Amino acid sequence: MVHTVMRQPDHLDTHCRVLIVEDDCSIASLIADVLEDEIGVATVTLHNGAEAIRFLAQQQVSLVVLDYQLPGANGIQVCDAMRRLVSAQETPVLFVTANAEQAGFRTRGLPYIRKPFDLTEFLDTVKHCLRQPQTATTSLVS
Repeated sequence: MVHTVMRQPDHLDTHCRVLIVEDDCSIASLIADVLEDEIGVATVTLHNGAEAIRFLAQQQVSLVVLDYQLPGANGIQVCDAMRRLVSAQETPVLFVTANAEQAGFRTRGLPYIRKPFDLTEFLDTVKHCLRQPQTATTSLVS
């Protein structure tokens, strides 16, 4: 399957770094390629929720693109752990998931994109997340 985005690159701040936490390597690679090529951000990719928590305890990023179903810790657990880390508690999170209803994203008011996703919509949402100040520091687990 070929994915094409029909637009000119819209490069953001060159200091932006996005953490992609996705256990499907092909989806993770697609997301990284699109973010790097289309909006010029650096990316780091991890495939396990527990790895993401350890990474975020040591490194800062501008945005976390986070799958819900992950080995090690699910996306909600990763996000909740982030909110307990001073260095990551204000980092925006965008969930990318096929299971939005199961995770309750809509009822929790969490930003998400449903898989399979439209690349243009995904990029627009990422750019919006990167441009918005994050102020929510409360736990996401109900």
